[in-house]
Amino acid sequence: MINLQYLPPPPACGLITAYENDGRLRALGSREALATTRNWLGGQFIEVMVGQEPVRTAHSKQEAREAFSAHTETSWQRVMFAYYEEGWEASLEEMIKGKDEGSLYQVASTVASFILKVCGFIARAQALLPSPKNTVSSPITPLAVRGSGGSVVSVAWHPHTNTLAAVFCDDTIRIFAAGRSISPLLKHRLQKSIMHIAWMPYSASLLAVGCECGILLWTLDPVNVVTRPSGSCVSLLAYPSATPINSLTWHPKGNLLACVGGSSSQLIVWDVGREVPVVVHSGTGGSISLVLWSPNSSRLFVAYSSKIMRVFETRDWTYEQWSLESPVKSAAWSCLGHLLLFVTQDDPVLYYLGFIPGEDIGGTQVAAQVADLTQTLVTDEDGEEISVGGAVRQLAWDPRSERLAIVFRDTECVVLFHTHTHPTLHLSPGGFIRGEAGHIAVSVSFQENLCSGAVLSVVWSSGQVQHLPMRYSSREPLNSSLDTSLFSASVPVRVAHNSLLNSSIPRNTSMGYAGSSVMSPLIGGLFTSP
Repeated sequence: MINLQYLPPPPACGLITAYENDGRLRALGSREALATTRNWLGGQFIEVMVGQEPVRTAHSKQEAREAFSAHTETSWQRVMFAYYEEGWEASLEEMIKGKDEGSLYQVASTVASFILKVCGFIARAQALLPSPKNTVSSPITPLAVRGSGGSVVSVAWHPHTNTLAAVFCDDTIRIFAAGRSISPLLKHRLQKSIMHIAWMPYSASLLAVGCECGILLWTLDPVNVVTRPSGSCVSLLAYPSATPINSLTWHPKGNLLACVGGSSSQLIVWDVGREVPVVVHSGTGGSISLVLWSPNSSRLFVAYSSKIMRVFETRDWTYEQWSLESPVKSAAWSCLGHLLLFVTQDDPVLYYLGFIPGEDIGGTQVAAQVADLTQTLVTDEDGEEISVGGAVRQLAWDPRSERLAIVFRDTECVVLFHTHTHPTLHLSPGGFIRGEAGHIAVSVSFQENLCSGAVLSVVWSSGQVQHLPMRYSSREPLNSSLDTSLFSASVPVRVAHNSLLNSSIPRNTSMGYAGSSVMSPLIGGLFTSP
């Protein structure tokens, strides 16, 4: 099983990873790295401008309204306005600073003040509680991920066009496109607590935003670009028991949208064109934290907040269940939908499941360990020790399944593996992606419409977005038309006498690095499927 010691050393402090060329990551100074990226990507380069509109709190709306409007509202009306615009906490604050309008208002103001003091006391008490300690000390705390200087939280590339959606920490979204100076701002009073965004496949204009009230569907005109699309461009998909949205995923053809939310165990699939929801599954297991449709549309991965996960076949919606040692944190399908990689919240190990193309579920009954991501100390190119690995925040696999990026929760380097999925899963060390000193990667996303190579977009805790171009010879073209029946026939059988593997589902997990082969055992430390 491959581990982080096999990877080349991280760049020296003061340098940032700029690009990959012929399988090797190169580091430069920040200015040189940006200039190199601009040069490599040319007219396809998209710069995410963080400072286009100041990131301000919702109170700025109230201040602007007070500056330009005559005020005839009563204190009660201002309280209700604050509630609808900003929530219950803002309405309590408005009630406290409101003018005296009788004894009833004085009593309400006193109660509001007491509630806010209690909430503040509880928040301070929670801050004093001890947090779990890492096995290896790190100078960076998780609070740095959403520090005061942060602006961008995540980005999502359009599957077919050179367009990027960036989510900001004030729950606004900006759309950036190559060659366009105008970046539309998506802002709506219902767009709060954004959890997930995803572009609709085979559509140049529809973006799904999972947030507190449900799913907001933004329809953007790709021809007549405006700075601020109006509320008429938004429609709401809301299912009462599935809010707020925890996760959403598009069917590869774009006609269906699966979502989960709240504390419900219901799996909802929307017919987007008719705006009709269907509950395809409702059972035990607790709330659902993650859903992910396979690229071949035949399977849907579902992770629960409890220690189970399920893979549904999407014809009759039957499923196979796996019992875990901790909940799933992140997962990624291979480009052909026959391999699934996932990580759990507490276990720094990369796991793998294989599926037989053409069969309803056909998954292996065990999840094999393919990479040890335990937090450890490595030496950078200057000879300084740096902490890498540990608890995983996110997995991202490029559209051809040739580059795998792993973002960690508490350490500043992103790990890059070179991968190959035909006929078996191979992992080889790519290297460490490092940003400016003290910055942690918040999220990553691969550009999806490239003809060759890859571009990895990294959102750092500073709020900046960095694009890393990767030049290499792709083994398979995008949207490969490979005969997937070859995969099941070419995978060698490797089943031990005491293995929990079903003998009708042969699978082995070999990984290559530095010209040699590292075999991952299939019967040690595995999750089992009943």
